[in-house]
Amino acid sequence: MEIYFKQMVGYLIHVFQVTSGQLFVIFGPLIILALFLNFSAILTARLSVRFWGRNLFLYGFGWLGCSVHELSHAFFAIIFGHKIKEIELFKPNSDGESIGHVSHSFNKRSIYQKTGNFFIGIGPLLAGGIVLFVITLILFHIQITEIFKFRITSEIFSDKILFNQFVAALWSGLISCKELVFGGTPIAWWKFVVLVFVLYSTGSSMTLSKSDVKGAVAGFLWVIIFSLIFNLLTLWIGDFAAQAVAKIAQYISGFYFLLMLSFVCNLLFIMLFFVLNILKSIFTS
Repeated sequence: MEIYFKQMVGYLIHVFQVTSGQLFVIFGPLIILALFLNFSAILTARLSVRFWGRNLFLYGFGWLGCSVHELSHAFFAIIFGHKIKEIELFKPNSDGESIGHVSHSFNKRSIYQKTGNFFIGIGPLLAGGIVLFVITLILFHIQITEIFKFRITSEIFSDKILFNQFVAALWSGLISCKELVFGGTPIAWWKFVVLVFVLYSTGSSMTLSKSDVKGAVAGFLWVIIFSLIFNLLTLWIGDFAAQAVAKIAQYISGFYFLLMLSFVCNLLFIMLFFVLNILKSIFTS
């Protein structure tokens, strides 16, 4: 009896270990990047409002970022079968604050729709990466996802060699992007203006509200539950999900590079407007 108990405990521990590894590879970088992107976007927006003024920032740049933000919520709501009740892409109130929202409902008995709340909640972060991919593809014919070849694994933070390889691949990817955009033939000035405008407008709106976070957390709990149940029922036969997770990691690593690049762009905007605000305060005083 004791032997069976130990085997059962060992199996449960194995299930938790495998599940946590799978979830880290697929969602770990996204959650980590979400924190950094959310913080950088908030700081970018605050510094921008301080420099431009709230109304000028919102009507000059915020309208695009806010529209993309809300459209991303609506897009994933439709993908996961939610019913869209109302969409407001950009509707500032009398105080000049940006108000946009997507009202949707879902079947609380559907695990698929409840899981979708995770993707609906983090939609603005995913949209930022997609916008970066599309705009560079259209303007410069660059597929950024093809630049980053490193595949993220669950051992990246525990294996020093793997982590160093990841940092090297990330740095190489950033340099390659710079060279592809600026290092070749001289680019038309309007392409550079459009690129900066789009990255700045969308980058400053890649923030998550409290309701976004609440919905994403609730949805992610169902992702965890589903993964645990699947592994609990199948690991004793074999790790069927290992190959699928590896394949997914191969595809999404390039997308995570897009999010890293979006974060770097936000950092550049933060530094720029930090300096501009200092100069503004000097000249106005």
